[in-house]
Amino acid sequence: MTKRVRRALPLTLAVCLAIGGVAFGGDNAAAVISLDKEEVTGVGAGGQFTLTVSATGMVEVRDIAVVVKLAPVAAFNTTVGETGIKFAASDNWAALREIKPDGITVDPNDVSLFTGGGSDFSNKTTGDADLGTFTITMADDYDGSEASVTVTFVHLGFDTKVFDVFRTDAPDDGSDFVQLVALAVAVNPPAPAPTIASVDPAEGSVAGGTAITITGANFQDGATVSVGGNDASAIFVDAATLTATTAAGAEGGADVVVTNRDANSVTSAGGFTYLPVIDPTLSAGSDTDASLDFSAVGSGDAADGSEGEVTFSVNFTDASGGAAAGQEITWSVSNNGSESVFLVSPEVVEIAAGTTGNVTTTTGDDGSAAGTFDAEGDKSAGSTSVSITASTTADNSDGESRELSVSFSATWDVPVAAELASVTGEYTLDSTVFLQWAVASQTNNLGWEVYRSIDQVRFDQVGDLIPGDGTLDGYRTYSFMDVEPPEADAAFYYLKQLDLDGKSSRSSLIEVSLSVDAIRLPTVSALWQNYPNPFNPETIIGFDLVEESMVTVTIYDVTGQIVATLAEGNTMRAGHHEIVWNGLSRSGIKVASGVYFYQLQTSRFTSVKRMTLLQ
Repeated sequence: MTKRVRRALPLTLAVCLAIGGVAFGGDNAAAVISLDKEEVTGVGAGGQFTLTVSATGMVEVRDIAVVVKLAPVAAFNTTVGETGIKFAASDNWAALREIKPDGITVDPNDVSLFTGGGSDFSNKTTGDADLGTFTITMADDYDGSEASVTVTFVHLGFDTKVFDVFRTDAPDDGSDFVQLVALAVAVNPPAPAPTIASVDPAEGSVAGGTAITITGANFQDGATVSVGGNDASAIFVDAATLTATTAAGAEGGADVVVTNRDANSVTSAGGFTYLPVIDPTLSAGSDTDASLDFSAVGSGDAADGSEGEVTFSVNFTDASGGAAAGQEITWSVSNNGSESVFLVSPEVVEIAAGTTGNVTTTTGDDGSAAGTFDAEGDKSAGSTSVSITASTTADNSDGESRELSVSFSATWDVPVAAELASVTGEYTLDSTVFLQWAVASQTNNLGWEVYRSIDQVRFDQVGDLIPGDGTLDGYRTYSFMDVEPPEADAAFYYLKQLDLDGKSSRSSLIEVSLSVDAIRLPTVSALWQNYPNPFNPETIIGFDLVEESMVTVTIYDVTGQIVATLAEGNTMRAGHHEIVWNGLSRSGIKVASGVYFYQLQTSRFTSVKRMTLLQ
């Protein structure tokens, strides 16, 4: 008989060949051979599983043979016989006999085993039937690694001489067959590697704590998750879903890694982005300190643009980093002076001297909020200062609450007089006489001389010329300290103003009692204008305390930098005090000519004034 090839259906991957040298059956070339499973998993040492071989479309078959290959052999519980490796077959076959099919050469140590039977098919089976079920037992020392069982050879026929051969591969010895078939069972095959389809949400705080859901495939119970190299406390939901909670990480993209318990892993590069924590902010939208003249009496309790009004404002940003509307801002106002201060906008609230008041405003669309303050008084009013704190509470981007505040301060002094101010004098607890005077304006003013008398008849000049400001259309305060007053019950003083053209004029007379009993404690705390001013090389800074206080006196330059500290938390009694500044910085270096500011601060009073150093 001539060899020939017969094509089978694609589903069976069949390749049919005519067999020479035997009575080739031909009637079963179109049969389809199949197995009941493609893989088994979870099989351990000594474990068992069954494998059923079936055929459909058979024609008068009563003789069969099945060849099964085990790999590796050591993984299975087998014995080696003369015709190859053998193992127990199922009870489905009433009688099985080891055969050596025609055309097959067998090495006793080969990994193929031959088993088959014919008596159970003596009735010439036609149609569909199971060819048999193998019970396969793993070796007692099997380690669970990958193994396989492959049906390499099936013969179907009328008898051992008339049959068709089905194989998984073409034999090297040129033996004939009718079909190539793919019949194999994978034992404990490697699990497929996991895959990641998405991470949701894909961003969260650098502080950690973001709950994420990872979707994908082939996840195993016990899989671990890391984000940015840090364990993310994974929870297995199913093979397509894991949940996890991120740990703290570095800002920017972070790799998401899923590792199954079999060590297979998958990485989503940059699959999660750590975002910085955004804190809300409250910043000053205006100057934080103001020195003002009082508004006229009767105009300080309304927003009317009067002279003493000052507006302080703040700007708020929320956890998104942008300006936010509707944020409540609380303004806490402490009045440290002797006159009432009014919040005149957005509503009118009076804060009486020595009290504290609170008011709430709300930020607008640009994130800003403002409060306008005013104080009123005439030339007899004492200085008034307020300490203001604008505050709010807001959450950051991690939901943590933040307390925010900005501090402001303002001081109101007696307004510029409309006429030439009179001279005032006072005998102090330091046994000195302090004189102070002010002018609303001056023309060609060379300076001032101070004259003293004890009998109002003979007057002698005391001290040197106090330089004037020439021509000045503005309020100006001068002062003089008589450090060695006469031993008398009273002293009488007047000022002599000298003009640049040689003309002079004299002030009215002022009487100062030199009796200790006449010393009066101040009724309000006040900071006096330094004397002399301008000065070189030193000047006297005077101030009144209405009560014993801890006092700090600080010198600033025009940039707001501290130049010198003359007193720092010193406890001083109630009354009048003077401190001398020698024009030296904290480092002992003589400062340059220019404008400087000096500030008096106690627990209940703050005031700032300006002075000039001329070298």
